[in-house]
Amino acid sequence: MAIQVGQAPKPLLPTRSVLDYVGAHIRYLRTRCGLSQAELGARIFVHRDLVRRIETAERLPSRELVERCDQVLNGGGSLLRLLPVIERERLLRSGRNGEPQSTVFRSAAMDRPVLDWLLATPSSGRCPPVEDDAVTRAAATLEQLRSQDHVRGAGATYPMLAATLHGRLPSLATTAPHVATGMLELAGYEAVDLGADGLAQRHYLHALDLMTRFGNRLYGGYLVAVSLAHLALHCGDPRQALRLATAGLQGTEGHATPAVRAALRTVLARAHARLGDEAACAAALLHVEADLARSRPGDEPEWITYFGEADLADEKAHCFFDLGMYDLAYRETNMALHLLPPDRVRRISIDTALQAAALTRAGRLDQACVTARHAIDHAAGLASFRTTHRIVLMLAELQPHANLPEVREVADYACATLQPLVTPA
Repeated sequence: MAIQVGQAPKPLLPTRSVLDYVGAHIRYLRTRCGLSQAELGARIFVHRDLVRRIETAERLPSRELVERCDQVLNGGGSLLRLLPVIERERLLRSGRNGEPQSTVFRSAAMDRPVLDWLLATPSSGRCPPVEDDAVTRAAATLEQLRSQDHVRGAGATYPMLAATLHGRLPSLATTAPHVATGMLELAGYEAVDLGADGLAQRHYLHALDLMTRFGNRLYGGYLVAVSLAHLALHCGDPRQALRLATAGLQGTEGHATPAVRAALRTVLARAHARLGDEAACAAALLHVEADLARSRPGDEPEWITYFGEADLADEKAHCFFDLGMYDLAYRETNMALHLLPPDRVRRISIDTALQAAALTRAGRLDQACVTARHAIDHAAGLASFRTTHRIVLMLAELQPHANLPEVREVADYACATLQPLVTPA
C-alpha cells in the first residue's frame, strides 16, 4: 500500500503531552503497517483529516477511535492501555475550561479555603488523647491502610478507606480530628493514585477545613504546601503549586518544625524546577538540607516522620529531571532507591521509571531499557494509576527509538506484564 507523498509530517515530542505521545504512537503503528492517513481513516470509518489532527496532537481521540486503531493497526493492546491516560487528560482539560464538574481538578477551587486557613486563629494544634476504643481502632486502621497502600496501590486499598470514612468520619471529626484528617489526607493521596484528581482535591480540602476549624496551623500548612501543591504539580499547574507552597511556608512561620519546613520547601523547589528557575530551585534545596540537618525525631509531629533522606533524594531527582540535568537526576534516583525500604513498592517503581527516563534523555539507551524492565517488574503487582502512568511516561521517552528491537521488547513487555490502568473516576 502506498504512503501518501507530500508535506513532511509534523515532528512530535512524545514526552511533551499526552496528545503528543498518543499521536506519535498512532503514527508509528500506522507507518509500520504501511498505511496512509486516508487509508487508516477509511478502515476506522473517520475522515483522514481527523487522523491527521490526532497524529499532530491537535485532538484527543475518542475511546471508540482508539479501540478501532488498536485493532486495525495490530497494536496488541498498546493503544488500549492509554485509554485511562487519555480520559484523565480529558478531565484535566475540562477543569481548565471551567466546566463545573465535581470530578475534575480546578486550581481556583483552592484559593478561598487556603485564605480561610491563613486567616484562622491558630492553636497549639495538639489534640488531647481520647481514651476511646473506636478512636483507637480507627487510628490502627489508618496505619494499616497506609502500610498496605505502599505495597498494593490505591486500587486495592481505597475501597476499604472509603467505607471507613463513610461510617466513622462524622464522629471522628469531633472526637479525634487528627485521625479524621489523617484519613482524609490518605484518601486524597490514594485518589491521586487512582487518577481521580478532582476527588483528591475534595478530600484534601475537607481535611484542610477540619484543621482550619481545629486551629492546627502546622498540619494545615502541610496540607496546603505539600498535599495540595503536589496535586497542582501533578495536574500541570506549577504556578499554583508555587503559590500554595509559599502560602504554606508563610502561614506556618513560627510554628513549623525543621522536618515540616523541609517538606514544604521541597515542594517549593519542585515548583521552581518545573518553571525552569534553576537558581530558585537550588536555593530552596539548600534550605531543605539545612532544615533536615537540624531536625530531631522526638521534636517532630508523628505525621512528618516519614520525610527523610530517601524522600529528599526522590524530590531532588524530579527537580533535576525537570531542569534537564539528567546525570544528576540519575544520581539522585540511585540514592533514593538505595535508601527506600523494600515495602515502599510504589515509590521504588516510580523512581526506577524516572531513572530509565533520565537515562534515555542522557542517551544511555541500553541501560535505559534494562532499567525500564525493572520499573515494569516493580509496578506489576500494584493497582495504581499513578505508577502505571509513570511507566507510560517512561515509554513515551523511549518511543522515538521504537524501531530498535530492544525498545520494542520493553514496550511489549509492559503490555504483557502490567495490570490494566485504573480508569479515573
